[in-house]
Amino acid sequence: MKKITVLGLLVHSLWAFSQQSAKMYYEQNKDGITYYADNIEIYPISITFSEQPEVENLRMPEKLKMINVLPPKSTKNKIAHFVVNDAKKGWRIKKMPVYYTLAGDATIKTYDTAYQYDLPFQRGKSFNVYQGYNGTFSHQNENSLDFVMPEGTEITAAREGKVIEAVQNNDKGCPTINCANLANYISILHADGTIAQYFHLKQNGVKIKVGDEVKKGDLIGLSGNTGWTNGPHLHFQCFLPDPASPKQKNTIKTLFRTGDGSKSEYLAEKKTYSKDY
Repeated sequence: MKKITVLGLLVHSLWAFSQQSAKMYYEQNKDGITYYADNIEIYPISITFSEQPEVENLRMPEKLKMINVLPPKSTKNKIAHFVVNDAKKGWRIKKMPVYYTLAGDATIKTYDTAYQYDLPFQRGKSFNVYQGYNGTFSHQNENSLDFVMPEGTEITAAREGKVIEAVQNNDKGCPTINCANLANYISILHADGTIAQYFHLKQNGVKIKVGDEVKKGDLIGLSGNTGWTNGPHLHFQCFLPDPASPKQKNTIKTLFRTGDGSKSEYLAEKKTYSKDY
């Protein structure tokens, strides 16, 4: 008897990111079986496998790709193809490898390191970076920034891109990990494949919608105190998806224009920065 293993519905979550949906399915004929995947999201999704499949009386003309990038709103992306060796014998897929999904293109290795980001608040404002890159409280081994600011402060896009996620229904914050999944935030995909996230926004404080193309400096939300936080602030981070783990991000340092905008620098912890441009 012929036996197959169906991968089913791929719905795995990236830490601090909503679930990405990719429907996996197969088409079978007398010669073998082919697996496909559809991506219903407006951004690329990466399906990452841990190893090659284990099969019986089957061969793969091409090895399974460890990372499969599904274009936005795409259907019937070929994932794997198996051909029967001996049609007179039974065949089966003994084991499909463990997989997970990530938002974005996990094959990207390089990005625009020289890009100059704008400070994520309005002109004429100044705010202190309470916790910087690799900070001591919650930024260990993480390139993220915490700007201390009152609730309701207008947040602007630090870089142009497409809004791929916007959460604003949460109304609770606390200084423990118990509130980690209660933050309101916005995710914006940039042209080089990096993704910026703006966390701890106030309830109903999102001023854009998913699918919007925003320009640098556009108003996108209002700061708040939701999620894992010990006081009102804006948490900003920029990252590339990490193909090694679904719960990690390759957070990156970003250059910001400061002062009158004539110079750019990496922001430092415990320093105050003004935006006069």
